[in-house]
Amino acid sequence: MGDLSEKIREWLLAYVGEGPIFLVDLQVSPGSKRSLVTILVDTLEGISIDECALLSRKLAHHIEENAWIEEAYNLEVSSPGLDFPLTQGWQFQKNIGRKVKVWMKKEGQVEGALLAYKEDSIEILTEKTLKHRVIVAKESTWFPLAEIDKIKVQVSFQ
Repeated sequence: MGDLSEKIREWLLAYVGEGPIFLVDLQVSPGSKRSLVTILVDTLEGISIDECALLSRKLAHHIEENAWIEEAYNLEVSSPGLDFPLTQGWQFQKNIGRKVKVWMKKEGQVEGALLAYKEDSIEILTEKTLKHRVIVAKESTWFPLAEIDKIKVQVSFQ
């Protein structure tokens, strides 16, 4: 499956080029009856269902034309959704100003507004709280990406 995954990744990167569509994740999983190919793509503005469907049709045609998968398979192309961690620079840029939760590799979690992104770090406006309710102060802090386990956008209904 690793060879198939690499073939699909190379085709996708050649197809989407340098944007506006970006490959977020690709997984190829063997199943008991069918293999599953899951592709997550996005754009800076958000990807439409029509764009996902077009990419799915093009890739399925290419897979079948080149006989990359001989048995039955399922192909899923979609956007990553809010529960998928931010992993790439353009995703950080897209979400500047939004509230994020950062899981550090060593010392717990941090929440706050994503202010800026550099190749090796992000800036978060964190809130210091007292007695779990009262906001004492907000401070801007840079966190090296090497010290971060994962980062997710937090949904706000305010």
